[in-house]
Amino acid sequence: MDALMTVRGMCDRYGCSMPTARKYLRQCDPHMENPLAAPMWAVQEWEDSRIAVPVQTSRKTRAEHHAGIVHVPRHR
Repeated sequence: MDALMTVRGMCDRYGCSMPTARKYLRQCDPHMENPLAAPMWAVQEWEDSRIAVPVQTSRKTRAEHHAGIVHVPRHR
């Protein structure tokens, strides 16, 4: 049987409140309701789905950002 993540384990892992931990566990697919728990592999997949990939910007845009240059679009 797979290891299970419970509400208390989720609270300890993320440092969140019990209601927030319950919400996170219910977002895992699959999960069990009574007692509320999810397999560790489902929690890992849920975590991986929440990772944001940084947007690639051009070298010119990055240089302008660091220099503090602001371009305001003008319409005629």
